[in-house]
Amino acid sequence: MAKSLLSRAADVGGALLGRLQSVRLPGIGTASAKDDPETAARRWRAVTVRCPPDRIGTGADLPAPLATLGDRIEVRITAAPGDKGTELAARYQERVSDEEIGRLRAALREAKQLIEVGEVTRVDPAPHGVRKPTPQGAVLEGATTRAGEEGVL
Repeated sequence: MAKSLLSRAADVGGALLGRLQSVRLPGIGTASAKDDPETAARRWRAVTVRCPPDRIGTGADLPAPLATLGDRIEVRITAAPGDKGTELAARYQERVSDEEIGRLRAALREAKQLIEVGEVTRVDPAPHGVRKPTPQGAVLEGATTRAGEEGVL
């Protein structure tokens, strides 16, 4: 009896969490996956970099991951709120695919690493070795592979 109540409570909690994750409140950031393609392409993606704005550069001086996107992107460099460094933001100038938006997100993360650390950190080979080919392992490998392109920026 107690186990069935726990199971039902977990089901209800999971359903409620799923509903809350899709609630959109005005003025509060949401994942670009919820926007229509036109709006998603125009949104600014940003990272906060712990350095003064003059260390980031502009145009051809941008870190390599962003410079490779060339004239397709618009870059904005401003002081971060609360004197926390610099906000480096970028967006495409034209409508693009979800895959290209993922590339921009990854480029921003890599640019942040280059500016702060001097290199892009990699975990190859994975320190845990090769995962067993289980369904859970496949899901984890898929999430790890896409992690650089997803998430909240």
